Amino acid sequence: SSGINAEYGMGSDIDLKALHGWGKSTKATETAYQENQNIAGNMESYSLSNRYLGCYSSDFSSGLLRNTPLFDVILTDPPYGIREASLKVNKDVKNSQFSLSEQFLELLNFAATHLVIGGRLAYWLPIIRDLYQGEVSLPQHPAFKLIHNCEQVFSRKSSRRLVVMLKTRERNEGENSFVVGDSSSHGQYRHLYFAKN
Repeated sequence: SSGINAEYGMGSDIDLKALHGWGKSTKATETAYQENQNIAGNMESYSLSNRYLGCYSSDFSSGLLRNTPLFDVILTDPPYGIREASLKVNKDVKNSQFSLSEQFLELLNFAATHLVIGGRLAYWLPIIRDLYQGEVSLPQHPAFKLIHNCEQVFSRKSSRRLVVMLKTRERNEGENSFVVGDSSSHGQYRHLYFAKN
């Protein structure tokens, strides 16, 4: 979407196979990725290769990028732990479990560091609908203002919310994201999603 608006785009994922289209496909109807079934191929299919900066394997907590504002927009749909695991790269360069709440808190910290002032963070947050208490259930950060919070219903039990935040100022040293209310609506999403009833 950034390339269509004459912006430059780049991507990241913890899974190099998904980034480059190597190995077994995640689609149930396909056994392997098809040729050009990757980020670069997708950009090429829209004639936007000249707007594609590349991709890298990382997670929000890895510190791979320098700590300075680099991006105007961050768009993401992090894994919920249903089809793919919520993982992070630890110091031993192995993947380890990443709780869903921790993942979204790290996302806001990453965005507070790497977005320019006036930049936007847009992400999907999965929730258990009965436990959701409104905006107090959402991850927050002092450098951001919530501007959109829209629901896409999956079932009576679960949905996801499209959360869009505006960066209003630079992140202060030692300042971190937090959840004011109960985070169990998303923090325990995978466990409650598979629970009976």
